[in-house]
Amino acid sequence: MKRLIKPLALALGIGLFAGTGAAVAEPLTPVDTTAETLDCPGFQVEAVTTGKTKVIDQFPHHYNDSKPLRFYTNVGAAITITLTGPTLKVVSYPLNGTIQVALGPTDFVYKATGKNLISLPIGSGAPGIFYTSGQVTWTLNGPVYPNGGLTGPGKITDVCKLLAP
Repeated sequence: MKRLIKPLALALGIGLFAGTGAAVAEPLTPVDTTAETLDCPGFQVEAVTTGKTKVIDQFPHHYNDSKPLRFYTNVGAAITITLTGPTLKVVSYPLNGTIQVALGPTDFVYKATGKNLISLPIGSGAPGIFYTSGQVTWTLNGPVYPNGGLTGPGKITDVCKLLAP
């Protein structure tokens, strides 16, 4: 009987905290494969995504004045995005990263890790499409140059330059 109590207590503990931001809380769901239009300065790009993703709700995950208040994390798994420019140049990228969205002291803070595609729309101050690998951070209303305001040790590729006519 004692051998059963410990695993049962652990199973109940895991069950009680499921959905509080644990990565295993929800299954991955297929992404919509409908073509999307993304903005580059002076032209648009068609994007088609395949694979699966998951959004992990983390609000309110914690409250600490020294850290941003996290809202959610978007997790990609086995995703591939294919981008086609106006002259039919095509690039494809694997996306397996995460993007956390949080509210900092004065602005929304986005933190990407792994491989991600960041699309900044017209009206954001620096429209563009950026493929990132590693860790990058940006804010909604922060400085926009260079690289759309993306900072950090990760590698940033300006996809608009690759697909420009």
